Amino acid sequence: MTEAWDAIVIGAGHNGLAAAGYLAKAGRRVLVLERREVVGGAVLTEEFHPGFRNSAAAYVVSLLRPEVIRELELKKHGFETMRMGGSFGAFGDGRSLLLSGGEAADRAEVARFSNRDWDAMGRLGALLRKAGDLVRAEMLVEPPRLSGGGFADLLGGWRLGRGLKGLSPEERHQFLQLFLTPVGTILEKYFDSDAVKTMYAATATAGAFVALDEPGSAINLLHLGIGEVEGERGAWHLPKGGMGTVTQAMAKAAQSFGAEIRVKAPVATVLIEDGRAIGVTLETGEAIRAKVLLSNADPKRTFLGLVGEARLPEAFAAGIRSYRMASGSFRVNFALSGVPEFASRPGAGIGPQHKAFIRMVRDYAAYDEAFRAAKRGELPADPILDAVIPTATDPSLAPEGCHILSILAQHYPYELANGRTWDSARAEAVEGILATAERYIPNLRKLVLGWRAYSPADLERVFGLTGGDVYHGQLDPGQIFSLRPHPDAAQYRTPIKALYLCGAGAHPGGGVSGAPGRNAAMRVLKDWRRL
Repeated sequence: MTEAWDAIVIGAGHNGLAAAGYLAKAGRRVLVLERREVVGGAVLTEEFHPGFRNSAAAYVVSLLRPEVIRELELKKHGFETMRMGGSFGAFGDGRSLLLSGGEAADRAEVARFSNRDWDAMGRLGALLRKAGDLVRAEMLVEPPRLSGGGFADLLGGWRLGRGLKGLSPEERHQFLQLFLTPVGTILEKYFDSDAVKTMYAATATAGAFVALDEPGSAINLLHLGIGEVEGERGAWHLPKGGMGTVTQAMAKAAQSFGAEIRVKAPVATVLIEDGRAIGVTLETGEAIRAKVLLSNADPKRTFLGLVGEARLPEAFAAGIRSYRMASGSFRVNFALSGVPEFASRPGAGIGPQHKAFIRMVRDYAAYDEAFRAAKRGELPADPILDAVIPTATDPSLAPEGCHILSILAQHYPYELANGRTWDSARAEAVEGILATAERYIPNLRKLVLGWRAYSPADLERVFGLTGGDVYHGQLDPGQIFSLRPHPDAAQYRTPIKALYLCGAGAHPGGGVSGAPGRNAAMRVLKDWRRL
């Protein structure tokens, strides 16, 4: 067995790198092991067509905690963001909605669809901001244990309860509805127009395999209240140079504090003696020992794969087996020879619609249709397209005069019907996405120079996301806070002594926040003398 380390971090995704940075900054000898040839996990910039570079999976910054940016000195290591220009929705009836942040202009835009929805947006926005403030305060705090906890757990429950007590009875009711009620019910309550409901539904379902009538499906709306970039709440930014600059900065920070990162070093198993993790074995057979292990792999890969069910308490193993991981996401980057022109917003050159977060959706009913098709194992006839044109904000990503259309499409099945494989269906799915986008961008097809796509199966194979789940587990009432991923692993410790979870399968969950990595590192440091 090779030399011992204080800590081994399994996986160089952004949370693993964050955990490594904090532990190394605290003086621990840290080794990060990454199975791929590059660091970053799903937070990665890649050249997908000659001369065209873009984010491969995750593609915007909104949730990255300012504490992580500051404490790991990410700006010193090249992290820089560029603000996006609001939201733009293009719909199947030929109309569109552009919300660029100016109150008078945005009110006029919404008034073309409804006379009351602007005020309703204000009411829902106020609720999301209040709810976001409460949830944000818990992001960097360990959730309380449900049983057998101590004073810290009582304090955590008291703190959250005090926050809820500060709301009016109606606000508390509305807050709980955000966690328990179908998002469709909430949107029907607030809004008249399909256009506005469609825009909010896009946020609620992005990256999540949920139906609009599913209880708890409104949880993702909280991202509108939690998100914060450069002190601006609810903002969406693009990292200059693509999402890979986030993880490159984290890797450089961790290395500057003394951490070592090894790529092409896939971990095969966690070594356990007398119920305690003592190291790892690589697929090459090399064994490496450490005082503590932190896994940035998702809960199923960590416990059912690297540890193995036989070495887990039976009830815990059953809980992890039933932990819900699913994907409806299909990612594709298109390399374009020129500016894509929206039929609903004609005009030469780059306009505000190009710099916005773009939704191309036939209508509100398309969400349910796409979800039901995916549940049947079929490709959607009218996919939901969330998109950005990063080159409208950061021209350095493509050759001069060229652009990138980056799409997250929903809903797509992980398992296809009739025995089809994604290797045979990938190009068909891309053609369906291109044909759908072409309805809103008539000149799109003639601009396409090339593309790279990741199906749900590709997201699993390439990035290690079980089921293609970008959140490391669905965000629903049964899988958040003290239940994520299981009550016996919700505080980053696990039933295996000296093995901790530091990925998005732990609180506070998915999204590029760095919070699970930071929180896990803090828990390890608190436990250090007892390890």
